[in-house]
Amino acid sequence: MLSVEPSTNELLTLAKAQLLRSLHQQKTKPYLPVWGELFTSLRDIVRHGKQAQENILVYPMRPTGTLWYLYQENQFLADLPDPGITISMTQEQLLDALVKGSFPPLTTDNRSING
Repeated sequence: MLSVEPSTNELLTLAKAQLLRSLHQQKTKPYLPVWGELFTSLRDIVRHGKQAQENILVYPMRPTGTLWYLYQENQFLADLPDPGITISMTQEQLLDALVKGSFPPLTTDNRSING
């Protein structure tokens, strides 16, 4: 019998998609809790980065910048090139920031999900 388990890259893609859906849901339906989905997505991204021993581009941010997971430091990094700022955060710090609306991602059509 064939195994139909997703590959680790597919699992990473699913975790990123869940993270973006949760952030979108938080913006469109702020009365619904999203903390658990955000936590699970970030945990899965960390797990993949550690297993693959590679930095993970989580998503591009609005208006410019990128959100990364750096596996060697076990930190998330918000890279904002326009003002020249980088912010390192633990998973818990990033989770708190995302719940508060910080570091909004761009959608695939280059519109931010936060406005």
